[in-house]
This record gives sequence, C-alpha cells and structure tokens, in this order.
Amino acid sequence: MTARYTWLILAAVLLALGSTPAVSAHEGHDHKVMGTVTMAAADHVMLKDKDGKDVIVKVTKDTQVKAKPSIKVEELKAGTRVVITAVEAKDKSMTAKTIEVGVTAAAAK
Repeated sequence: MTARYTWLILAAVLLALGSTPAVSAHEGHDHKVMGTVTMAAADHVMLKDKDGKDVIVKVTKDTQVKAKPSIKVEELKAGTRVVITAVEAKDKSMTAKTIEVGVTAAAAK
C-alpha cells in the first residue's frame, strides 16, 4: 500500500470517528430497580435489590405510585416488592419516576 492510500484511509477513519455523537453512559437514562422495600418516606424509598444490595431512591412530587388501591409513597410497607423506574444523576443518586407496587413478601409465599 502506498503512503497516499494509507493517508486517505487514515483521514476517512478520523472523519468517521469525529462525526460520531458523544453519548453519556448512564446519566439521564431510565433504570429499572427491582427489590423489596425496607423503608419508605415521603422523600425516598430504601430497598434491597434482587442482588441483596441496599438501594436508596429519591422521590419527588412528580413520582407516580402505581398501586391498587392507590397509596402514597410513605404508605409502602416493609417487605413490599416494587419495580422502580428511576433516572440516575451525575452524582450516581437515583430519582424515581414511577414505583410499581407488587405484593408483600409474606403474601407471595
């Protein structure tokens, strides 16, 4: 291969790489957190995820709780299974968009 063709290939590769949009790995991206509630308050929910890790998810006035019958976040009981759709911030904190309420661990047995 001649130097001229090498230069053209290198220029094409650099042009292709330079035109690729930069994408943040996770920030602003919805995450699903599944687990069992250990504690709930008006401003956050604590739970054990499916791997047994403790997770704290912030709650705002915009967080929707999907339960039948309807309940407030602070009414979630320890042992209740939930699926939380949350957004991760730069500081790795998570804020809930929705909390889907399942059953309590005792009721599932």
